[in-house]
Amino acid sequence: MFKHFFLVFFFFIFILINKTKAQQLIPLDEELYLKQINNLIKSGDTDSIRLNNSLLLSEYWAPIDSLKSRQSLDAVLHSKSKHVLSSGLLNYYQAVFYTNQGDKTQAKNRYEEAIRILEKEPQNTEILIKSWYNYAYIQVPEKGYDFLVKTLTEKCIPLSDKSGNKELLAYCYTQLGLTFMSVGDFNKADEYHQKALEKIHQIVPQNTVHLLTYLNMVSNYCYMPDSKTAKRYLDKATLLIQQYPNTQHAANYYYQVAMYYTTTQNFAPALENLGKGIALAKHKKQLKMLQMLNFRMYNIYLMQKDYKKAKALMEGILQEGILTKEGINRKIVLTQLASVNELLGDYKEAYHWMKESSVLTDSIQKQQLLEKMNEYEILHQTSVKQQTINRLEQEKKENQLIARNKSLRTTLLGIALGLSLVIALLAFLNYTNQRKLNNQISLSHRQQLMRIEDERKYEATQAILKGEEQERQRIAQDLHDSMGGMLANIRMTISKDLVGSIDQSNDIIQKLDRSISEMRRISRNLMPETLKNLGLEIALTELCESMSHKNLPIQFEAFDLTENIPFQTQLALYRITQESISNALKYAQASNIIVQISQHNNLLQLTIEDDGIGFDKKEITEGLGLRNIENRVRLVNGRVDIISSRGEGTTINIDCYV
Repeated sequence: MFKHFFLVFFFFIFILINKTKAQQLIPLDEELYLKQINNLIKSGDTDSIRLNNSLLLSEYWAPIDSLKSRQSLDAVLHSKSKHVLSSGLLNYYQAVFYTNQGDKTQAKNRYEEAIRILEKEPQNTEILIKSWYNYAYIQVPEKGYDFLVKTLTEKCIPLSDKSGNKELLAYCYTQLGLTFMSVGDFNKADEYHQKALEKIHQIVPQNTVHLLTYLNMVSNYCYMPDSKTAKRYLDKATLLIQQYPNTQHAANYYYQVAMYYTTTQNFAPALENLGKGIALAKHKKQLKMLQMLNFRMYNIYLMQKDYKKAKALMEGILQEGILTKEGINRKIVLTQLASVNELLGDYKEAYHWMKESSVLTDSIQKQQLLEKMNEYEILHQTSVKQQTINRLEQEKKENQLIARNKSLRTTLLGIALGLSLVIALLAFLNYTNQRKLNNQISLSHRQQLMRIEDERKYEATQAILKGEEQERQRIAQDLHDSMGGMLANIRMTISKDLVGSIDQSNDIIQKLDRSISEMRRISRNLMPETLKNLGLEIALTELCESMSHKNLPIQFEAFDLTENIPFQTQLALYRITQESISNALKYAQASNIIVQISQHNNLLQLTIEDDGIGFDKKEITEGLGLRNIENRVRLVNGRVDIISSRGEGTTINIDCYV
């Protein structure tokens, strides 16, 4: 559960900082790509070829070097031969430049003009598809992801399919999957990633869309989580990156590698790959990717509870000033500094950073208000503009009045609280020393009685569970040694006596064989021999396989289990798993069950999770067997956390030390 918490935490950070830049379809061999473009700019046969390649060069530099991008764009716009190009193309590449400069108003206007013109030019369908996608993408903060989904499904995908461009079609499918992943619908995301996968299998040789699809699938499976499937696609991405180590997507690759190792709680290689990604992102000036890499590293330090390194990382980002140029990014860093200082117990420092974050929030809100007012001033030159501005001013005054009233109420509340504290203090001073002494004696006595009662309950529970296990073992041994031998002997006798009556002999022998199998199954359930002979991991594997069926698969994963786990602890965890799966089968109406167990040094962590109907913990009954699970956890000095609500499934987390 701890691992899932931080994955979810970083998932929302990922959404927040990754809204403004789409994945580019630049070829993986960037050096060759740039060389070819520059050669065609210098020695192209026609003005059209030379100018088109200048636009491609501007698009390449747009996210990493605004000066070079602007120079290439201006070379086209100021050219006497620019009339040979479609004005739709010119508007598209200008929109790309403004998008990467953060000028959303200019970018939006240029994309709208490009779409209007390119819809009439079938030869430029590829640029039309890109225009639609980028136009929707930059408006996600205002219109939401549903607008992006609608654009992809109603515009980009049909146009790509009609044009026969498999590469663009696969790109649109994987971007649609990425969009669903951004809103937490990982199953829907996987559906569209699989469609992209079908298309890229038809494209040879492998190129950028293959790498993007693999990397997006790694992210999605890590969040699901399904680390085994994630590893399969990570291996495919690795083969591509090894051929093109200098591609601009290499930093994203190292991010996905680190994400996989984080999911499997293998933090050392995760940090190593993040370091490689950070170096590449800085070299290529990929600020958004740099931000994601730094926050992933910060996330790992939190998972390791290495709060000092987490704090140092945030302070380094703040001092470096690259990522904190934008107000929203700076606010994220300040908020995390406050949180990590709180975890370190430095509340004074935490208060300082939270105060800084609050001041910055007010500044951002004021800036957003000013930007909104300026936008209205530009768009509305009629009386509607003035009415809108007046309304905003009125809202501002009302907010100021509300703030003043709130401040007054806070002051009055503080005065009342101060008077109450003075009165309470005077009342407290009137108590006699004898009363205080009596209260202390009474409290101590009650605590001692509660402790004795808890110890007795614990001893009784321990005795009952130990007796239960001993009785299980005795019954299992008796069934195996006594009943098993007797049934086997009866079978041999019947086989000899009924040789002449084949049908009757076979029927009786089959019934005896079923009885022997059922007796052995009951004996194994009472005391699994696999657990005693082969250890916890194999025993749990066998348990999950035996309790699975085609309508309810049980997925089991084990990480880094050692052989030095005490048998009593193994037995307790086995029984807990057995009880939890049994409860899920009886009550949960689930379609999937996941069992995960891992060991990190001397800490064992067991998670049993189902996607069933869940339950309200306030209404649970003894029949659910949860009390039995809690008692077994106490016997191994562990901790259990049961998370469930109606319609949300159930997760049981157990931590214990060996």
